Amino acid sequence: MNSTLLKWLIALFGGLLATVKPTFPVLFVGILFILVDSFTAYRLSQRVKKTSGKASGKFQSAKFAKVITSIIELFVIVLLAHFAGTMIFVMFDNLFFANWAAGIYCFKELWSILENESSCNGSSWAKLFQKIMIDKTARHFDVDLSSLEDKEENKIE
Repeated sequence: MNSTLLKWLIALFGGLLATVKPTFPVLFVGILFILVDSFTAYRLSQRVKKTSGKASGKFQSAKFAKVITSIIELFVIVLLAHFAGTMIFVMFDNLFFANWAAGIYCFKELWSILENESSCNGSSWAKLFQKIMIDKTARHFDVDLSSLEDKEENKIE
C-alpha cells in the first residue's frame, strides 16, 4: 500500500474518531443498560422455566443477535443526535442532544429491566409494579398467566 494513501486513511480515521469521541461516555452507559436488560431477561427465562417449564432458561444466539441489534440502534440514535446537535442546531449548544437521546433510550431499557424483574415474580413489590407494567411472561414465552397464578396460590396455602 502506498504510504501517502495510508497516511490519508489514518488521518481520515483519526478525524472521524475525534468527531464521535464526545459520545463515548453516553454510549458506554447505554450499553450497560442494554447488558443489564439482557441479564434480567435471562433471569426471567430461568424463573419461567422453574415455574412452568416452557422457557429454555439459557442464553440463545437469537437473543444475542437482538442485543447486538440494540447496541447498533443505540449507536445510530446517539450519533445522529450528536451530529444534529453539533452541525444543525448549533444555536442550542447547551442542550446536548446526544445526552438526551441516550437518556431516553436508557429510560426505555430501564422500563424493560423493571418489567423483566417484576414478571413471573411473586414478591409484593413485583405485584405493585405489575399494576402499571405488562407481564412479559405471556408475551415472550407463550405461558398462560392464569396457570402460573394457580400454582403460586397453591404454594402459598
